[in-house]
This record gives sequence, structure tokens and C-alpha cells, in this order.
Amino acid sequence: MVATASPPRDRTARVTRLLAGPAPPVACAALTLAVALVGIGTPSLWLDEGATISMTTRSYGDMLRVFPHLDLVHALYYMVMKPWVAVFGTGALALRLPSALAMAAAAAGLAVLGRRCLGPPTGLAAGLAWAAGPQTSRWAQEARSYAMTAAVAVLATYLLVRALDRDERRPWRWFAGYAAAVAVLGFLHLDGALLLAAHGVTLLLTRPRAGVWLRWLASAAVATAPLVVLALAAQDQKDQVKWLPRPSWDVAWTQLQFLAGDRVLVAPVVTLALLGVGASVSGRVSVPRRTASLPAVALPWALVPTVLLLLVSSVTDPVFYYRYTTYCLPAVALLVGAGLAGSLTVARRPAARAVPVAAAAAVLVVPSLRVHGDIRRQDSRLDDMRAAADAVRAHARPGDAIVYLAGSARWSAAAYPDVFGRLRDAGVSTDPVAAANLKGRDLLPRELPPRLARTDRVWVMNHRSLDPHAPIIERRERAVQSAGPWRRAGTWTYRGGWLVLFERTGPYRSSR
Repeated sequence: MVATASPPRDRTARVTRLLAGPAPPVACAALTLAVALVGIGTPSLWLDEGATISMTTRSYGDMLRVFPHLDLVHALYYMVMKPWVAVFGTGALALRLPSALAMAAAAAGLAVLGRRCLGPPTGLAAGLAWAAGPQTSRWAQEARSYAMTAAVAVLATYLLVRALDRDERRPWRWFAGYAAAVAVLGFLHLDGALLLAAHGVTLLLTRPRAGVWLRWLASAAVATAPLVVLALAAQDQKDQVKWLPRPSWDVAWTQLQFLAGDRVLVAPVVTLALLGVGASVSGRVSVPRRTASLPAVALPWALVPTVLLLLVSSVTDPVFYYRYTTYCLPAVALLVGAGLAGSLTVARRPAARAVPVAAAAAVLVVPSLRVHGDIRRQDSRLDDMRAAADAVRAHARPGDAIVYLAGSARWSAAAYPDVFGRLRDAGVSTDPVAAANLKGRDLLPRELPPRLARTDRVWVMNHRSLDPHAPIIERRERAVQSAGPWRRAGTWTYRGGWLVLFERTGPYRSSR
């Protein structure tokens, strides 16, 4: 009996059923998680992650005492992370794993969302583009809320798209979930509330019935009511972001690089995004128009929050920073996925269609390999606190003290509490937990020498945020020297600061 090959139509039907099933979202999530886990523990924990460790290792009562005057906008993230840290600890892998899982969830959501807006090939391509994106790995390997905002933004957008489906008989179910998702997004990061503005533009482009508008406005009102309260309560904490830059062309260019993944990816990402929009509008990539089109969903999502933040920053105090728009990155992956799917239509013969897709994928993946490597270096963050911790771990002795030249140095040291916690903090008057902050409160410089009188070895730590010529820093350094005599036993310079170890060479003699 001679076996006969399956007709091409049957094979196409099997592929279509496969792409329409659960396999693509699961595969995209698995690939994203696998890529995110590669080298996740290599980059040093740094200042921002030190804040996560400091806050989540306190009791809920001590944590709640901080929020009235500090980090209120991150309260939900800290509360979510506290039980996780209690179970899994503060190691780099354990601390960053929730972010990696969130990025994997976002990949699955993108595959489903892209499939609904522009068909199964687009959904699969968007999920794969997300997995390969450098920014996906960057924020998957960060113990902060940014990866979670990306995942929740995908969920909120999917719920909106489902609610806009013309065949949906009970859209209120989706709008109810949508309101909850947007509220959670805003509580994870207040700037995430601007996704509502992007979705408003989506509705303008989609032109739904009046009833849909009313439901969306009601959902938006429910979502924003608690966020308005949060924003008003956080007004007194604006000093935390006084370092943000004013809008400029350099800021805009940095944001474009951020959305693309890196400078070398700007051209291919923009090209593929434009191809995706063109393919969708021209109908080359077709799908029954039951809901909002992919350009109507993705373009406002990618652009509107950035534009609004830059406009507000140009007329009031600056409120824009690129990482605050991490929740917009999935929109770029959707557009790139549409472009990759659109490249399938470039070749007329089915056998040749893999060529432009492979070429487009190579243009994305090959330049990003260097970026992925850079992200995974130990000193890829602003503070290489692991280098400092390694120096202390190798050279510290029982009884050693440490003087942080300012609270920001103590805050950064919180990234490795198991190491720096072994040293006696000789310069603190009130520790961060008792002070209900991240920096603690320092002794006056004149109070330092008596604290060091019976200390044989003292470490001194500086931080990149400190002006070495600031009077208070110079007075602290002189106060340490006056507690001597010392000899310099070691100096370690690392990205973000330096450490000096002094050993006593004689008895302390008070100048009083």
C-alpha cells in the first residue's frame, strides 16, 4: 500500500488549528522565561533593588510607617513582594524571579492579543519578538514593579479588546475586569494610568457604538477614582523625582531607543512596525474585523503615554523617565509582530515566504545579541554593589565598623544585607527601619570620633550620588581621620562608588 501525502489544504488547516490553540501562547511564555533566566543572577543588585530588599524585609507595620512620606507609589509592589521574600529570600535570582514570570505572562498575553487583533501569525510573531527583545530581559532581571506593569497592561488591553468585540453579548464582564486591571496597573506605577488615555484614542479610531463609550467611561471612572486619591496623597513626595531631566531632543531620542530596545534596533524596529501597520491597513494580513484593529490598539499604546508625560514635563515639574513607560513596550512587540507577519506576504510562492521572515528576524536578533550580553554583565547597573560586597566578604573581620558618608550609601548597601549587616554601622543615629525611610539618619560629624575610639578597623563607603566637595561629606571624612591614627589598608573602586579600609596604628586621642 503506497502512502499518500496529506493534501496541502489539510496541512494548512492543521497549522491554522495549531496557531489558534494554546500552544503559541505557552511557547512564547516558555521562551521568554528561558531567555530571562539566562544570567539573571549575574548583574549586581543595585540601589533601586536595595530599596525593595530594605522594604520587604520589614514588618508590615514598619512598612506602613514609611508610605505617608516615602515610596507610596510603590506600596502595592512592596506588599506583593513581602511574602515572596519571606519564603524565597533576597538573593538575586529569588528577588528577580517574579519579574521574569511577569514578562513570561506578558508574552502569553501578547500572543493571544495579537491573534485576536490581526490573526494567529501576528500573535505568535509578537510573542516571539517580545521574548527576543533586550528590554524584556532587562526588566525581567530587575526586582522592581516595571515587569509587572507590562504584564498588567497587556491584560488590561486584552480585556478592552474583548469588550469591543462586536459579537460579545455581555461586554460588562470584560469592562469590569478591565477597570480592575487598570487600577492595579496604576497602583503598581502611577504613570500606568495613562494607558487609559491610549485606550481612549483606540476607541476614537475604532468608532464603537455610544453604549460602548458609556461602558468604557464608567470603567475608567471606577479605575481612576482610587488612583486620584493615590496621586493626591503622593503629591508631598515629589522630591523623590526632582532629579528627572527636562524634556529635550536627547530625552526623546533616549525614549525611542528604549522602546526599540537599543540604538542599533531603532531602524529595524521602526521599519517592521511601519510594515505591520501597512499590512494591517492594506488588508494583506487579514482577519475578520470583530474588534479593534491592531494599529488602533498598538500605536496609541506605544506613543500616547510618552507624549503626555513629555508635554506635562515641559510645563510643570519633570515627571518623565524612560523606564516609567515599560508598560508601553508590549505595544512595540505587537507592531513588530504585525510586521513579521506582513513579511509573509512579500513572496508570492508559499515555499519562498520563509525567506523574508527569516531575514527580518535576523535583522532583529543579531544586533540584539550584544545588547543582551551587556545587560547581563555584573556592572550593567548603575551600582555594582556586588563588587563592594565581595570586597567586604573577603577582607572584613569581626568587630569591623563602617561609616557611610551619606544615607544613599547606606541605602545602596541594603542590596547585600547579609554582607554589610556584619559590619557595625558607626555613623548611624537612627537606622532606616526606626527612621521609617531608606537612608536612616546620620550622626553629626563631631559625634563620629568617639564612636570610632575603640575601633581597630573601619570601612568608609562613598556613593555616586554624593558630591565629594560637599561640606558635610568633607566634614565626615575629616571626622573619621580625626578618630585615628590610621593607615589605609585597602581601596576598592567599583561602578557607583568606592570603599576604603583603614586600620588603626595607634590609640585614639580626643582633641577635647
